[in-house]
Amino acid sequence: MNLRPWQEVCLAQILKWYKHEDHFMCLATPGAGKTILAANVAQKLIEAGQIDFVLCMSPSAEVAQSTTSTFRNVLGRRFDGRIGAVGAAYTYQSLLHFKPDFWEIFDRHRVLVVLDEIHHCSGTDYQNANAWGLEILTNIQNQAKFTLALTGTPWRSDDLPIVLAKYSDPEGKIRCNFEYSPLLNPLWHNTRMILNMRYPRSV
Repeated sequence: MNLRPWQEVCLAQILKWYKHEDHFMCLATPGAGKTILAANVAQKLIEAGQIDFVLCMSPSAEVAQSTTSTFRNVLGRRFDGRIGAVGAAYTYQSLLHFKPDFWEIFDRHRVLVVLDEIHHCSGTDYQNANAWGLEILTNIQNQAKFTLALTGTPWRSDDLPIVLAKYSDPEGKIRCNFEYSPLLNPLWHNTRMILNMRYPRSV
């Protein structure tokens, strides 16, 4: 599968970013191809021997099923979470029901966690996190080898921070890096705008 120009550029940026940081957020409009990008990131990391397993989280069962199909097609391997699979896709709601031994995967494997539509998950700490954000802070932050957040919405309507996002450094300087990319296929809808947004997890 050929990647769109913006996907190729973003893929290279992510792999470069992962050399010194472990969290990346990609901001792109709906339908831009974020899931295909994420699957290709996983493929490159697997080929490089940097990860062993991929966990994908999304807000609905329908999205999780679509993610499963995309990753299976790109990776050419099973993506059902069973023995022999390279990964699995779950809903954020599932986070509330996983037993403690589920999270032992991080003790035994190097895991890439893909967080689709991450704007549904809020919080920087236990005080302002919603239920899904709290699970990410508790069980995924500082546990996964890499995390990749995907969204078309960089801000929440309730003004709470998106989970894992760091918008400024300790001195208050904005750390978000928005980039407008003109790398659009001219045959594709030219009204769409691609933005890549990335910032480190820790300050």
